[in-house]
Amino acid sequence: MAATMQVQDLGRVQEIARVAAANGFGHVFNLIGLTAELAPGKTDMESGPFARRLRQALVQLGPTFVKLGQVLSVRPDILPADVLAEFQTLQDRVPPMDIADVRKVVESELGLPLEDVFEEFDPTPIGSASIAQVHRARLRSGPEVAVKLQRPSIERMIRSDIHILHSLAQLFEGRVALPGIYTPTAIVREFDVAITRELDFLQELKAAERMGNNFANDPDVVIPKVFPRWSTRRLLVMEMIRGQPMSAYMVNQASELSKNLAHRLMEATYKQVFDHGFFHGDPHPGNIFVTDDGKIALLDFGVTGMLTGAMQDTIITAFTSLVFHDADAFSLVVYRAGATKGRIDLKEFRDDCERMMTKYYGASLDDIASPTTLVEVFQLAQRYKIDLPSEFAVLSRSIALIEGQLRALLPGMDIVEEVRPYATRLMTRRFSPERLAHDMARAALQFQGQYKDLPTHVNQIMGDLEGGRLTIVTRDPDAARLRDEMRMGVLRISLALLASTISLGALIFLAAWSPAPFGIPLFGLLGMALTVVGASLFGALGVHVLFAWVFDLDMWRRRLFGVLRFFSWRRSS
Repeated sequence: MAATMQVQDLGRVQEIARVAAANGFGHVFNLIGLTAELAPGKTDMESGPFARRLRQALVQLGPTFVKLGQVLSVRPDILPADVLAEFQTLQDRVPPMDIADVRKVVESELGLPLEDVFEEFDPTPIGSASIAQVHRARLRSGPEVAVKLQRPSIERMIRSDIHILHSLAQLFEGRVALPGIYTPTAIVREFDVAITRELDFLQELKAAERMGNNFANDPDVVIPKVFPRWSTRRLLVMEMIRGQPMSAYMVNQASELSKNLAHRLMEATYKQVFDHGFFHGDPHPGNIFVTDDGKIALLDFGVTGMLTGAMQDTIITAFTSLVFHDADAFSLVVYRAGATKGRIDLKEFRDDCERMMTKYYGASLDDIASPTTLVEVFQLAQRYKIDLPSEFAVLSRSIALIEGQLRALLPGMDIVEEVRPYATRLMTRRFSPERLAHDMARAALQFQGQYKDLPTHVNQIMGDLEGGRLTIVTRDPDAARLRDEMRMGVLRISLALLASTISLGALIFLAAWSPAPFGIPLFGLLGMALTVVGASLFGALGVHVLFAWVFDLDMWRRRLFGVLRFFSWRRSS
């Protein structure tokens, strides 16, 4: 639905600038022409660490920005390690809705009185956050359930803030250097996609159903059942899981129970990544329960990731080469999995990979400092400007959370020895006769198709060559810059010649200064006028040399687009 920005959004922009100034980031807004002054009574907190001040600013700006930090906290490809660590502590503490508002939300979503759906409904929430809160209830059909309901006005507020973020990102583009490999607009676009998915509970329902189907026959993993009949975009009803969070078992004291739980957790992770290609994107200890009968229960599927067959093959090769200390294979598969904008030194990259891998041998889980394995891989790829798929970033953060729990469950255990059986299983499966036969058959089919089309392609090329329609184009990456420099050089030379000619003419006319008919020195006045014109041209030449960036049309086009987007936008109904 087309809409225009509300007037109060301009006040929100000024509020964002004031909070930025209070945390030492006011100069960033000054770059785009926005005044970022401290609010009355506020003090500048720029003396603290950068990451901490950034987290403080997000908390002060409210739920949308806290959620932005939480979404980015699982993206090591976007943010550096110190900012990730701060963002992982973000909590959106908001007072819960009262039961009257809860009833209104439930009844408006289901179109039925609350009592017609639930036999029991606990008015006190078991969890409350900025987007939603969760209540314990019991359906009239019997099952005990957890009811997750969205706050009624949260989507409108988030949409307004996201529009502002899009507009600001356009203005910041090219003027602010970020620590990762993403631009401001790309980060806002990623956040927009993530929050849109999180605001739609039906997406979470589908993810829970898919995860439940994947683990339907697993005796050690429990996925809560969902109830599509009573679920909507803003209301999600799922089975209540009885048990304790995994954090209750992290006592840093190895026991048979903790070892058993650790291996069940590793097995569940292995199956998600390598068997199903669909994994939990935020498996922190609060989202993993241990049921009363000792099973692993996965909760909250707002963040999930999917892996294609090619991605799984990449991860398998990287994982096995890491475990078996093959730096050549590891560096090559990471390089091929990503995209680079320029040439990188593969030998130097391989040496850095080997140095990273060496420290994991003989080290225990509790000896390995953060960042953990895959997060460190992403940071290494960032250093070499290798842009890995975003799914790998979510997976790396997921594995890092799992490693943290294993560190508490299995203190003192050798990480490489613990995962070696899984690597061996992967190698066996990867090079099994069935897999090799499948790969050979697929390669033969691809070759057959290409071979069948080869004569047609050759005839097409020969026909184009004979008819003079074949054109070979070469591209020089520096040609555009050289062309711009030549254009500017020609302009400056032209200005210099014109200014010199006019100035010389002015001197000739001034030399002929004498009274003319009627007593008017026409030649002198003309000489003075030409002197002014010549001086102006010399001044224009100086301005063009010293301030060439002002004449960058692409920059002005980007600024104009940012301003137009700020005052005209589209909002989903």
